[in-house]
Amino acid sequence: MSEGPEVKITADKIWNTLSGKRIIDILHNNIDSSLKDKIIGSSTEYVKTFGKNIIIKFSSGVYLRNHMMMWGKWRIYERTEYESGTAKSPPRSSYGKRKYKNTDKIQVKRDEVSDVRKDSRTQLTIITLDKVLIQFNGPILQFSLNDLATMEPIVSLGPDALSPNYDKDVVLDIIKSKSKNTEMIISNALLDQKVLSGIGNKYKSEILFLNNIYPFEKVTTFTKDELNGLVMNVPRILKYGYENSGRTRKPMDNEKISWDTTHWVFRRSGKPCWICGTKIISERKLTARPTFWCPNCQPINVH
Repeated sequence: MSEGPEVKITADKIWNTLSGKRIIDILHNNIDSSLKDKIIGSSTEYVKTFGKNIIIKFSSGVYLRNHMMMWGKWRIYERTEYESGTAKSPPRSSYGKRKYKNTDKIQVKRDEVSDVRKDSRTQLTIITLDKVLIQFNGPILQFSLNDLATMEPIVSLGPDALSPNYDKDVVLDIIKSKSKNTEMIISNALLDQKVLSGIGNKYKSEILFLNNIYPFEKVTTFTKDELNGLVMNVPRILKYGYENSGRTRKPMDNEKISWDTTHWVFRRSGKPCWICGTKIISERKLTARPTFWCPNCQPINVH
């Protein structure tokens, strides 16, 4: 899962690896040969994020945009282990149904490719003198001599809450405009990348919980102060995730760190709310993506 904070964490790792390094080679099935020739021998000018997008600018004037969607991931290897065949790919998940009494359960098998060079999931390989960066399963890899931040789809993105230039008033204007005379609910508004860029299913649920907002309330029923408070809090929550490896809740002393303890409601359906003990609920029909919330901490707002 690649949402704004996690994408920014990945971008930092890419920058820290490529900064000051000369590109020895770049491997991608669909890269134009002239662009490849420009990248080889160049260095990296910057690595920036725009919502869920990463843009790398090479010193030769070539831009690369990557969107990892739900499945993409980057891994960094020592060049010595890559060339010796000892660099291992991230685990691959394979799903199959196994019959149990009165139910079907999904059995997940984690397979690991012993030599990353033989992994069919590899989409992009960037090689420097001492490091190798590999992008797996990235469905969007776009090369251009034009600044991709000034082109679609990035130019149409809403404000990025992790940007120092985040403007809550712009977000408020967009939300009001898009929800006017519509049945738009607040969950879908947060997922709309043209309203706010970088928020995905996890942060949607966590943001609404931390603001005590019923996830399925129509945007048009919110007061100005309620919307203002929400969009002001979004940067704080995403920044916490960015600074804490994607976690949204700080585990208490002596609490085992796990997915369950590091999130408030996301993927905690049926488990007790950390605040009130009420069982967390998940909803998969009212929104395009599953929503997790506490019915006690996030009651229906009666105006």
